[in-house]
Amino acid sequence: MSRKSLNIPIKSFQRIALCLISLAIALWIGSCSSPPSQVINLNFGSAGISRNAIQELEDIYQQEYPYIVINSIFAGSAVIQKAIERGEPFDGVLFGEIRALNELQAKGLILPKSRKEFLSTEIVLIARADSSLQLANFQELADNRIKKVAIGNENLAIGRYTKTLLNRMGINQVVASKAILAKGDVREVLNAVEQGEAEVGITFLSEAKSSAKVKVLATASKDFYDPLIISVAAIKSSKHSQEIQAYLNFLSSDRAIAVFEKFGLVPLHS
Repeated sequence: MSRKSLNIPIKSFQRIALCLISLAIALWIGSCSSPPSQVINLNFGSAGISRNAIQELEDIYQQEYPYIVINSIFAGSAVIQKAIERGEPFDGVLFGEIRALNELQAKGLILPKSRKEFLSTEIVLIARADSSLQLANFQELADNRIKKVAIGNENLAIGRYTKTLLNRMGINQVVASKAILAKGDVREVLNAVEQGEAEVGITFLSEAKSSAKVKVLATASKDFYDPLIISVAAIKSSKHSQEIQAYLNFLSSDRAIAVFEKFGLVPLHS
């Protein structure tokens, strides 16, 4: 069988080759989306319940998306809620309870479709790691041998959970008389115990797991407090709705959940 070659003039061949190359480049450019040249800053208000996990996840996310800068602001849920209501420029939030998110949604300040309730944790009683103190349960906080207890005030989710818990146990009044109050951030409870200002403190398991300087003495029964639900949402006034939604999607991904679990934050329906 004889083979025939195509006799195409060199110049014609070059023109055809250039056209094919141009077409390939055009198709490649059309199929790829290059990162924006402008850096996008996202202001993310987060309750302290997730501080250590969020800081780790923030680093992971920014390595993959260097043009996205996550500015995380850690404070009590009520503090962040009030700031958003005042018009402070937040793009997204993570709260340690659903009440604050419900109130923001009722005022039309979040995007309802972006809302996701996805994590939970436990409430624990902590002491310094080198303390010889032993308590079998929370009810023993009423004992005279306990002089100072670090708890959150009602600006903090931990404070509201704690008040409910102590009321249901019937010891709120006696513990309140021993209280050292955290006012702006749940981390203040941990600090008070670490520094010896309080013998014990009531906080989230995620906080206890963030420090080698404290130990868990007891875990509260979930019968004594309302369901502990951690949720996220995008703020309606955000100028970067697509970018903040992408970040919220990342936070609920399997990869992110593995990081949350290291700090005692578990999937809500696990």
